[in-house]
Amino acid sequence: MRILMGAAAVALLGLACAGCGNSGVSGAQAAESAPAAEQVTAVGCPKAPKPGCVTLTADGKTWDVTAAGVDLAKGVAVNVSGTAGPAGACGPTLVNAQVDYTGLQCKH
Repeated sequence: MRILMGAAAVALLGLACAGCGNSGVSGAQAAESAPAAEQVTAVGCPKAPKPGCVTLTADGKTWDVTAAGVDLAKGVAVNVSGTAGPAGACGPTLVNAQVDYTGLQCKH
């Protein structure tokens, strides 16, 4: 009787894994159906909330724009556009960000 139960368990395991293998969605198909990364444009006065961080708050959300190379010494508002990325030490990041200086003075 134990042999039959063991065989039944093996058969059940085989049925449970029938969906495993090539019948699922391929990596290429998953990549095609993945949503596009969010494009973000943030305009405002950049800040350095802590050493090594440059952030920009726009529309109620604060973005880490440190990697964009914003020059705080200019003291002007910036227009930063990029792709929403993962959160880092300074907050949600903007990846491949492009910076344009507006010329509008920021009060510090």
